Amino acid sequence: MTGRFAARTAIVTGASRGIGLAIAERLVADGARVVITARKQEALDEAVAQLGGPEHAIGVAGRADDVDHQAEAVKHAVETFGSADLLVNNTGINPVYGPMIELDLGAARKIVEVNCLAALSWTQHVHRAWMGEHGGAVVNVSSIAGIRPAPGIGFYGASKAMLTHITQELAVELGPDIRVNAVARPW
Repeated sequence: MTGRFAARTAIVTGASRGIGLAIAERLVADGARVVITARKQEALDEAVAQLGGPEHAIGVAGRADDVDHQAEAVKHAVETFGSADLLVNNTGINPVYGPMIELDLGAARKIVEVNCLAALSWTQHVHRAWMGEHGGAVVNVSSIAGIRPAPGIGFYGASKAMLTHITQELAVELGPDIRVNAVARPW
């Protein structure tokens, strides 16, 4: 393998399509092996084929906020490819649209679970399994909505602001051996 990520293994959540799949494609193009996650195995199987097959990628189906799924995916990364050097927390949800004053609190809890707590939990898993001893890098996909008000998706934005703060705290705690950054994509 050649490229800047040769002999490295990345885990990318929410990667059966869209931004996550594009991230996985770039990582593979730069030499990484990837473990991609999403809810549906069929979509993951198609994505793995698109990424070049099992020599380059494996797919582990499950919900991003399920701690057992997280542990399974990290275990597969280490057992299949020998490491877990990179983590991209790409999964994010916004199941509601409208004013926050009318927000269903159950939906709000789910947004925090998936957009914030899952990213922290994934990072804990890779830290215990690999990065704590070997170092690595974590990238959390945030949003411009976490930086400035965005009517209609206000709570989503609040969750992404929280994710950005979690990222900053982890960067202080884990650096310099583990780099932790966030990217704020437009919505």
